[in-house]
Amino acid sequence: MNKIDLMEKQKEFLDMLEVSGKSFNTVKNYRTDLNCYNKYLVSKGRDLHTNEMTLVEVKEYYSHLENLYNSPNSIRRRIQAMRIFYDYLLTQKLVETNPLKQAAVSPKRVDKPNPVSFKGVISLYKYLVSQKETKKPIDKLIASRNLILIELIYNAGLKVSDIAILDNKNLFEGDTYRVMVNHPKRDPYTIELSESFNTYFTDYKDLLEKQKNKDQIDFSNLLFNANPYKILSGGLSPRGIEVLFKEFSKKIEEKVTAKSLRQACVFKWISTGKSNTSIKEWLGVQPQYSLKPFHDLLKNEPDTHTYKEVNL
Repeated sequence: MNKIDLMEKQKEFLDMLEVSGKSFNTVKNYRTDLNCYNKYLVSKGRDLHTNEMTLVEVKEYYSHLENLYNSPNSIRRRIQAMRIFYDYLLTQKLVETNPLKQAAVSPKRVDKPNPVSFKGVISLYKYLVSQKETKKPIDKLIASRNLILIELIYNAGLKVSDIAILDNKNLFEGDTYRVMVNHPKRDPYTIELSESFNTYFTDYKDLLEKQKNKDQIDFSNLLFNANPYKILSGGLSPRGIEVLFKEFSKKIEEKVTAKSLRQACVFKWISTGKSNTSIKEWLGVQPQYSLKPFHDLLKNEPDTHTYKEVNL
């Protein structure tokens, strides 16, 4: 096969990730991991062109990473990034094999959870509910949208990549709503939302419909992007969600991210007696994923890591 321009194909790969809805931070991490390999090639006096990567070269790169990093997770992430990149090259029929799949990598360690405090969760809800008291319809709508966003993470444990592509058809009404997640590698599954979601969503639907009519815009996305004057488009990107959480952190005077709120959701599920099997399914992780760090923290620091439903 002809030699491949690595820089060109890496750019195409990263663009593909962005278009597919991966978060800003995810794409940035892939770029960093691929650049690590590029720098390794340059340090060996090799140009950034290749046609195949041999198993011997994989082992040499792995040894280089072991000398460079103390963290097994850092090594694992960089190997995994190259593995997925070469899978992409395979789909483009630019290589015939992916030797990185044969590389033995360090087992992934689950980092100690660092959730936003339950006090922070309460503060976040109170702030958003207070924002709904504004008289300006678009501000009231945005606050209502943000409450739906928080509900989807704190009560359903959704990732921002799942939220970014949510459609109205992903919601199923009943005594309590359920949200359906379409996982790329398994059958779709649903997660039950809290009773408070019913009230928030009823208000949100009404406000959203009025604003859509006013702005003469239509879309089927559950959430939307807007400026202080009107709705700009349907959907709320991972980058847009990240910016919102930076604003939330300033308002409640405690750092909160989608990840830290999602971890709080895991503690809430454990605190309310949900099984490990159900939690792993709702998180969209593999059965071997360990929830032990969450259980250990809850056992050792129950006052700090007990989370409940929020009913204001």
